[in-house]
Amino acid sequence: MEIKNNLVLCPKGHYYNAAVHSACPICAGKAVTPGSFSPTEAPIGTANEPTRPTGGFTPTEAPTGGVNPGNFGPTEPPQGAGALGSMGVTQPAGNWTGGVNVFSSPTVIGGDDMGAPDQVNPVVGWLVSINGPTRGTDWHIHAGYNYIGREAGDIHIQGDNQISREKHAMVAYYHKNRLFYVGPAEGRNIIEVNGEAVFNAVRLNDYDIITVGNTQLIFISLCGDKFAWGQES
Repeated sequence: MEIKNNLVLCPKGHYYNAAVHSACPICAGKAVTPGSFSPTEAPIGTANEPTRPTGGFTPTEAPTGGVNPGNFGPTEPPQGAGALGSMGVTQPAGNWTGGVNVFSSPTVIGGDDMGAPDQVNPVVGWLVSINGPTRGTDWHIHAGYNYIGREAGDIHIQGDNQISREKHAMVAYYHKNRLFYVGPAEGRNIIEVNGEAVFNAVRLNDYDIITVGNTQLIFISLCGDKFAWGQES
């Protein structure tokens, strides 16, 4: 059976087939004859109201602040100094305080004839290896304690397994009387000075020979009666 279509809009905005119904079946509450369904209504409101996008959702709003999607503002630089790239100048490694790298600052000393507080800790004498694994090597002696060890210390003697890892013995310079001393520290093996065993600190003189493990060290002073730092003139 052929169904004729004659779409009519009723006063309430409903479309119906006038060839089948004499009046709007939706308004009359009547069942709609199969095959005579009215066209799909607009998603919201009446037929005169603008149709929204598919799905009935409102258009996506721009993010707060007026920035369009996909057009984000520039990333802010990291806080503080030392940012990478164009954000700032990268600071070298170390502990910077007030523009001074504390880690690379020289050792400073002060007091009496050792000089002003802003001076580098100067050499006051030397130890030179004349026998053992480090033969021909020299080490600087500074004011205060200088510890001798195999793997760590101010006087670092590698390759001699008879020397403790650290603080086997010590050499010291006391600037008030301008004298040098040598003695045991925490090492297990006894040290000697000029072939004599040393159990307590003893005075050290030029060209004395210190035996530590299998190593022999000859001592040479810089400071003494004829010279001292702070009284160079």
